[in-house]
Amino acid sequence: MSYRTVFQDAVGKIPPTSIDVDQIIGRQRRLVRLRRVGVVVAAAVAVGAITVGAVAATGRPDAQLPVAPTPSVPAVPTPPPPQQRGKAFTRLDTAIFEAIDRVAPGLRWISWNSGITTRGYEPDSWMGQGGVRSDAGTGELVVQFSPPDWGEVGPCTADLVKNGCVMTTGPGGEKIMTLSARNPANGKQRPPTLTHSMFMQRPDGRVLIIDIHGADEKPPLTIAQLTALALDPAVATVAEDPFRYDNDASRIRINSKVFAALDREAPGIQAYGGGGVGNGFFDDPGKNTQDDYWTQGRITLAKVTSRLTVEMHRRDPGTAGDLTGTGPHGERYRTAVTGSGASAIRMVHVLRMDGTWLAVGLSADKNGAFALTAAQQEALAFDPAIALSPK
Repeated sequence: MSYRTVFQDAVGKIPPTSIDVDQIIGRQRRLVRLRRVGVVVAAAVAVGAITVGAVAATGRPDAQLPVAPTPSVPAVPTPPPPQQRGKAFTRLDTAIFEAIDRVAPGLRWISWNSGITTRGYEPDSWMGQGGVRSDAGTGELVVQFSPPDWGEVGPCTADLVKNGCVMTTGPGGEKIMTLSARNPANGKQRPPTLTHSMFMQRPDGRVLIIDIHGADEKPPLTIAQLTALALDPAVATVAEDPFRYDNDASRIRINSKVFAALDREAPGIQAYGGGGVGNGFFDDPGKNTQDDYWTQGRITLAKVTSRLTVEMHRRDPGTAGDLTGTGPHGERYRTAVTGSGASAIRMVHVLRMDGTWLAVGLSADKNGAFALTAAQQEALAFDPAIALSPK
C-alpha cells in the first residue's frame, strides 16, 4: 500500500492545495521507522506526519507571535502519561511533559510513546506521539525533532496566506510557520477533524514540528500553545542536540560508526547469511547506557565467519591488563589471542586519552581463522568516530 493510499484512507480525498503532496510524502517516508515504538503507534505517527503538510490550511491563527496563556491561579502539575512498555522516559520526554505543564495547565495525558527514526544506519529524527485531553476536546499530540537537512520552513505562499498560513519570528530568531487543516468526514467512521500545526526552524538549522490532531473540530491545544511549547526553555535545551539525551539514539549512532568502519577497513564484508554488515548485529539494551556501549554480530569475509563484539565504557573497568602499545592518537593498547583453533579469540583492548576504554573481540571459525586481520581489528578499535556521546 502506497503512502498516498494510507493518507487517503486516513483523511479521505485530498482537497485541492498548492502544497506538493508527493514531495511531502517523500520527505516523511523515512519517519515511520520508529525503533522502539509498536507498529500501531508507528502507523499513527506516519499518517499524522503526512496529514500535517498535505491538507489545505483553513484555520485562522493570530498574526502575532503566540505566547502561552498565564493561568490566573496556580496550576496543579499534570501527571505524566503511563510509562512506555519496557523503557523509561528520556530527558526528551520529560522536557515535553514539563513544558506542557507550563503552556497548557490542566491538559491530561492518555498515552505517550517516543522513538528514533533512522536513515540507513544513522539516527535521523526523534519523534514522540500520544493522546491528550482537555476540557476543549481530545486529540493526538505529535512532536518531532528533525535535522537541519529536513528543509527550509516556509514561506507561506499567496494561496496559503489566504487560507490562514502565518510566518512569524521567535525571540531567538526562529522561523515559525503555523497553519490549521480541516479534514472532511470519512463517511460514518469519523467526523470532520481539525489539525493545528507548527513548524519552527531554529537558528542552528534544526526543525521542530508539533501537531495536534483533534478527534473532532475542537483540538485540545491551540496554535498559540503549540508555539509556546516549541519555545519553552526545557524543549529548547534538548532541541540543541536531541540524540544526546536518548540512549537508543546514542547506541544507533555508535552502531553506524562501527558498521562504516567495518565497510571501510574490510571491503566486501557482509553479515553472516548475506546482506549489509549491520544486519548481523544485535544489541543488549541493558548494556547500553550513557556511559556504556555494547554490540555483537556475526560477520563474513572471504568465506570466513567470526563473531565480533565491540564494547566501550567511559571509564576503564580494569580488565584490559598491561597495555604496552601506543596507537595513532596516543591511546594505549594491547592485542592478544587466547585459546587456539576453533576456540581462539583475539582481543584488542584500548585505553584512550580521555579515559574511555574500548575492546574489540573476534572469535575464530571452525578452522581457527579470523574474518579480520589484526590490523583491521585494531583500525576499528582506534577509530575516533566510535565514541560515546558527551555528557
